[in-house]
Amino acid sequence: MPFWDEPAGQAVEHAYGYTVSPVLQERRITMRKVLSVLCVLVLVFGFTVTVTAETFDEKALYEAAKNEGEVNIYSYSSRVFKFGKTFEEKYPGVKVNGFDMDSPEIVTKVLAEQAAKNYVADVIFLKDPSTVVNELYHKKLVYNYVPSDLVALIPAMYREPLLVHHASVDALVYNNEKMNAFPIKSLWDLTTDAWKGRVIFSDPQKMSEFVEVLATIVQHSDEMAADYKRVFGKDITLSSGVENAGFEWILRLLNNDLIILGSTNSVSEAVGLSDQANPPVGLTAYSRLRDKEKNPNLKFDVITKLEPVMGVATEVVVAMVKGGAHPNAAKLLIHWMMGDTKGGEGYKPYFVLGNFSVRTDVPPPKGSASLSELKLWKADADYVWNEGQKVLDFWVAHLK
Repeated sequence: MPFWDEPAGQAVEHAYGYTVSPVLQERRITMRKVLSVLCVLVLVFGFTVTVTAETFDEKALYEAAKNEGEVNIYSYSSRVFKFGKTFEEKYPGVKVNGFDMDSPEIVTKVLAEQAAKNYVADVIFLKDPSTVVNELYHKKLVYNYVPSDLVALIPAMYREPLLVHHASVDALVYNNEKMNAFPIKSLWDLTTDAWKGRVIFSDPQKMSEFVEVLATIVQHSDEMAADYKRVFGKDITLSSGVENAGFEWILRLLNNDLIILGSTNSVSEAVGLSDQANPPVGLTAYSRLRDKEKNPNLKFDVITKLEPVMGVATEVVVAMVKGGAHPNAAKLLIHWMMGDTKGGEGYKPYFVLGNFSVRTDVPPPKGSASLSELKLWKADADYVWNEGQKVLDFWVAHLK
């Protein structure tokens, strides 16, 4: 018996053998009344909430979407054109207008359009959830939509405040043709003379996900300090003006002739196509492994055993935009993007090594470990929002 159907004023025994007291029953019924009032307030005052109450009715939604005729989506990923095409095949009469742009550009564009009341975007699909939540969601310029038939399949941490489409991992890659084993054992190895001028990094000034990576390393400065002592046998000595071991790692990395490139595929190509006897390693997107299917000349793999961590997990979110002219098509598209139990439908372009579905009924891609099996730090959206700019300023100030 669900708690909202339980009678008040008497103990209720459940099938699992536990008994709910009358006091608890009264509290539960009171809570139900509070929730009912909140629902009314949401309807009356338009509070920014997740849209999940409506039952997902594919047929009705499709009919309404056909009347709208199209849907506009701003996407951080060029794969928008792949899932857009399959959506149009599945739902004839609804055109997907995909716009491929960087995540910061998406935020800037939505802010400008909202200020001008020129509502173009219906859906946004992007990285850097801390910025999206604080610049758009909290200002009620975008809102969350979780299809009701998927609620039970997606853990709460991935449903709120915005729906997470997938988690991705940024990690170090090495040339597995020139090197028979992982070439490093610790992040601190990258700061030694042996790796001077042989480390490549994706540019955090162009790609906000790497601000998330740097901020996460700073957030875990205690673990970085402990690993320094493990590697070098002594406590770390911080440089003048440097406040912790995370910042010290960034400083030493930059001072070790770090090479900075403007895209994740540039990093993986520089590593995987290297003809050097001692090729570089590079920090890039784990999912770049998919490029090897297109170009068999690429010889690189991910370093999966590394201390104190092998990589940083970040999230890609999807949201509906205030004022969008095609809300039904937007809902249908978001449902399509979340895929099926086999990682298919609109999720198929993302069912690759290095991307991880948030649906509990979707297994990892073939050959991939699960997120829980990888030694990762998860980017903390609140920490990134509060400290990310400080970390980026430190990076810029110490560039050579």
